[in-house]
Amino acid sequence: MKRLFTLLLANCILISCSQFSNSPTSKAWHNLNAKYNSLLIARDNYKIAKTIDIKERKENFGTVLPIFHKIDSTKLKTARPHLEEVVKKTSLIAERHSNSKYIDEAYLLLGKARLMKGEIFNAIETFKYVNTTGKSQDKKNEALIWLMRAYTESGDFQTANQVSDILKSAVLSPRDKAQYLLVKAHFHQVQGEDALAVVLLEEALKNMPKSAEKARYHFIAGQLFDQLNRPVYARKNYQMAKKNRPDYDIEFYSNLGLMMNQSLANNTINTFEGMLTDRKNTDLKDKIYFKMGELESKKRNYDQAIEYYQKSVALSTDDNVQKAYSYKAIGDIYFNHLGDFEKSASYYDSTIITIPKDYPDYKTLILKTQSLNDFLKYKKTLDLEDSLQTLAAMNPLALDNKLEEIIIQQEKDKKKLSDAAKVVANQQNPPQMVASNGAKNRWILYDPAELLKSRNEFTRLWGNRNLDDNWRRADKETGSVSFSIERGVEKKDSLAARQTEEELDKANKAAESQLAFRKSELLQKIPKTPIQQAASKRKQEEAYYQLGKIYKLQFQDNEKARATFITLTEKFPKSIYAPEAYYFLAIMEENPADNVYRTTLLEKFPGSSFARQIKKGNVKISSDKETEAQNFYAAVFKSYSEGNYDKTLESLENGLNEYIGSQVEDKMAMLRIMILAKKQNKDQYQIALQDFLRSYPNSDLTLKAKDMLAVINK
Repeated sequence: MKRLFTLLLANCILISCSQFSNSPTSKAWHNLNAKYNSLLIARDNYKIAKTIDIKERKENFGTVLPIFHKIDSTKLKTARPHLEEVVKKTSLIAERHSNSKYIDEAYLLLGKARLMKGEIFNAIETFKYVNTTGKSQDKKNEALIWLMRAYTESGDFQTANQVSDILKSAVLSPRDKAQYLLVKAHFHQVQGEDALAVVLLEEALKNMPKSAEKARYHFIAGQLFDQLNRPVYARKNYQMAKKNRPDYDIEFYSNLGLMMNQSLANNTINTFEGMLTDRKNTDLKDKIYFKMGELESKKRNYDQAIEYYQKSVALSTDDNVQKAYSYKAIGDIYFNHLGDFEKSASYYDSTIITIPKDYPDYKTLILKTQSLNDFLKYKKTLDLEDSLQTLAAMNPLALDNKLEEIIIQQEKDKKKLSDAAKVVANQQNPPQMVASNGAKNRWILYDPAELLKSRNEFTRLWGNRNLDDNWRRADKETGSVSFSIERGVEKKDSLAARQTEEELDKANKAAESQLAFRKSELLQKIPKTPIQQAASKRKQEEAYYQLGKIYKLQFQDNEKARATFITLTEKFPKSIYAPEAYYFLAIMEENPADNVYRTTLLEKFPGSSFARQIKKGNVKISSDKETEAQNFYAAVFKSYSEGNYDKTLESLENGLNEYIGSQVEDKMAMLRIMILAKKQNKDQYQIALQDFLRSYPNSDLTLKAKDMLAVINK
C-alpha cells in the first residue's frame, strides 16, 4: 500500500511538471531547469564566442571600419564549438521546457548563434518564429531587430527596409532602440549611404553605456564624418572615442584622426613628429607615416606625400595590409594627380600582390590595374612603331649614329632602373656587399656601353691619337728631361703596361663586337620593305584605337580620348576603327545630335552599326515590326539571288536603319557584306566585316565573318 501511494505521488508530480501543463508547479520547475541547466550555459558560450570573434578579427584601419563585420563562417574555427553548444542548449529548452518563461530568450539566442555561424536562412526563420509566437513584446521587438540585420546580411535590402518600417512605430526600450539604430546605420553603410549611416549612428550612441564597444562606434562616426568632409564633427567623435574606455588600437587611431584634422586646420605636422619620437609607437611608425602622407596629399604636396608613403612601405616589414595601402596611395597620386601611368601601374601591381582579397574595392582595383597595363602595352607599341618608322626614313650614316645613341641611352636607363631597385631593396633589407645572386659590379673596361662612351669623350677632347708613348705631348724629342724620366718609368713598368694594353685591346674588340650585335638586332626591327611598313602602321592604328577606348571607358578622360580618336581619324582615314572613333567623338560633343563627327559618320559609314546606333539608339522592336522585318529580308534576299546588287545594297542600308533590333538584323548585315564582296569594294568590305564582329558577337554568322576576314588578312 505504501509503495502504491509512493508511485501515485510520483505520477502526480510528473504530471504536474509536464512541459504542457500551465500549473504554477510545472512552470516553476521548468523555469528552474531551463535557466540553470541550459540557458546559463548557452549565454556564457555565446559571450565567449563573441569575445573570441572580436579578438581574432583584425580591424582594417586603412578603410572606414564597418559598424558590423560581415559574417564569415570560415573565420570561426575557435568560436564554432561554443556556438554549437549554444544551439544544443537552446534547442534543449525548446524540446523539454516549452512552457518556461525563458523560451523566447532561448529562441533568440538560437537565432543569434545561427546567424553568427552563417546559417542566415535558419536564423531568419528563428527570428520570425519568435516575433510570431513570442510572449514578451520586448523579445518580439528584439527578434525584429535581429531579423532586419539578417536580411541586411543576406543582401535583401528591400525586406530589411520593410522590417525597419515596422520597428519605427514600435515602443522600444533604450537598449533595443540603440540596437535598432545601429542595425539601421549598418543597413545604410553597406549601401554606401554614409550621411544617413552616421546620423543614425550618433543617435544610437546616445542610448549606449560607456564601453569599449561605444568607443569603437564613436571612432567609426569620426571616420564617416572625415569622409563627408565634416572635420568639426569628426574631431568631436574622436575625442569621445578616447573617453569611452577604448582599446589601444582605437585610442591610437583616434589620436591620429585628431592630429590629422588639427594639422589640416593649422597647416602643421609637428604633432605627428611627436608621435614618431614616442617609444610606445616604435612598432606603429608605418601607420604614422601613412597618415602623414595622407595629410600632405590632401594639402596637394604630392612629392612629400609620396616620400612619407615610401617610408611607410619601408617600415611595414610585418604588415602587408599597411604596405598595400601605402602602395595604393602612391599609385593613386601618380594616376589621379601626376598623370604618370607607368609608375601608377607599377605601384598598383605591388598593391594587388599584397592587398587582402576582402578589400572593399578589390575587383575595381583589379580592373583598374588591368586597364593600366593594357594602356602601357599600347602606349609602348605606339612609341616604338613611331621610333622605328623615323629610323627607317634616315640615311645609313645618320641611322648608324642614332643606333649608337639609342644603345647608350638603353644602358643608362637600365642602370637607373637597377639603382632604383637597389634603393627600394635597401629600404626593406639591410645593405649587403654582394648581390643576392652573387653578381658584382662590372669593371668599366668590360662594360661595352661605358667603354664606348669613354672612347667618344676622349676623341671629342683629344682627337684621334695613336696609342703610343707620351700621346699627350705635341713635342716628343729624346733630349727632353721629362721625356727621359718617363722613359725610365716606362722601362720599369713595361710588362704591366703591355698587359694593360692587351686587356684594353681585348675590351675594345669585345665592345665593338657587342655594339655591332646590338645594332644588328635593332636593324632587324626597323620596317624597311613596304609590307613591313604597312604592318608597323597597322600596329599604330590599333594602338590609337585601343588607347582612345581606354581613355574614354576606363579612365573617363574625355579630353585625351577625343585627342586620340582625332589623331586616329586624321592619320588613318580609311581605318577599320574609323566608324567607332567617329561614334565616340560624336557622343562626346556638347550636342550629340548635331555635330561634325555625327555628320561624318553618317556620310562615310552609313551602313555601320554605329551609324544606326547614333541615329536611333537602342530600341525595342514590336511583334508587327518583327514580321515586317522578316518579310523585308525575304524580299532583299530574292533580289540578291537575282543579281540586282546595287538595288539590293541600297535597300539593305535603308532596312538596317529601319529594323534595328530585329532578329534578322545580323542576316541583313551579312547579306550587305556579301554584296560588297561581289562588287569588289575591298575597303568597305573589310570595314563591314570588322563592324559585324563587334556588333553581333553572339550571332550564328560570327564564325563565317571571321573566316572571311582571315582570307583578306592572308
